[in-house]
Amino acid sequence: MTEKTMNSPISKLIELGLYFIGLWPKYTYSIIHRILWIVILGIVLILEYRYILLHIATDDLADLMDCFSITNDYDRDHKNRTFDEIIDMMNEDWLECNTIGRNVDLMSRKVFVAQKFSKISTIIYGGGVIMFLIPVIFAEERIFVLKMEFPFDATVSPFYELINVIQFFQEVTFASTSGMLNGVIMTMILHTGGQIEIMCQTIEEFMNKIDNEHACYLNILKKLIIKHDRIILFAGYIEDLFTYIALLQFFSNTMAICFSGFVIMTSFDMEEGSAILAKTVPYYTVVNVEAFILCFAGEYLSSKSTIIGRKAYDTNWYELKPNESRYILFLILRAQKKLTITVGKFLDLSLESFASILKASASYASVLHAMY
Repeated sequence: MTEKTMNSPISKLIELGLYFIGLWPKYTYSIIHRILWIVILGIVLILEYRYILLHIATDDLADLMDCFSITNDYDRDHKNRTFDEIIDMMNEDWLECNTIGRNVDLMSRKVFVAQKFSKISTIIYGGGVIMFLIPVIFAEERIFVLKMEFPFDATVSPFYELINVIQFFQEVTFASTSGMLNGVIMTMILHTGGQIEIMCQTIEEFMNKIDNEHACYLNILKKLIIKHDRIILFAGYIEDLFTYIALLQFFSNTMAICFSGFVIMTSFDMEEGSAILAKTVPYYTVVNVEAFILCFAGEYLSSKSTIIGRKAYDTNWYELKPNESRYILFLILRAQKKLTITVGKFLDLSLESFASILKASASYASVLHAMY
């Protein structure tokens, strides 16, 4: 599939994933899917948190990190998020492009990039789970893919084999879903970027028309204001949707990078260091990439939103009539406020935020290593 054959703002992979977890708008069986996920998650989280509570004083950090990495994904993925307004607006924008017959290639490229990103993210997350099998295969004693505390002896056959198979496929499913949800974020951000580029093209076309002092441009200017309002509204929906998810990810990723970095530093002196590294390094890499993706999405949105003001300022707005030029001035004024994704409404996601995560994680890991 090439950029020119895209017929929807949402890739099929993301659409199927949202159907699967019951988050696709107006899906008839979404309640059933959500109930099943809640039941499965409830059982898994109870068993994992029970393991953490019973072994927090006796197990090493590498084993507890297994539980942290899994429960962290579960807590993040299953928030009651409503996609109706966002997806409806995306479909309306796409329909407008197809109806007018303009900017289809531009938006198709955005969808194409988002689709590729979603596939790569899903494969990386799902494939990373394979590393959890390495200790199970080479362990001298019977251990599980996921650290859980069962109310019965689960190490006897065939329970042991059955539980490991279920745990493995369960974790592949949830990890792939987590990767897919990162694709959802990028799809929305890229769509916003595409709409901003379309508006900038419209402003540029308008600028080339300002050559007749008797012409009236009020209708064009009003459409520009409405388009800008729509972009701001769409970005506001994204902010409301992901701000507290970003807050959870910001702190959990900082902790995960810190502790996994500490495990990597201390594993070189251990006999089973190779097995620990095989599990921890891929997880450490994925968490860093995930944090970077979120921060890059915020940086991309902020930088794109400022282009509108600069493009409007470059027009010959001073050649317009007073009642027309004020529309451009109003557009420039509103564009001064950047569109952002925040961490719990108090910190903008940006590449500077990513640097702060790495800096804080390295500091905490150094303190832990000095105390070890």
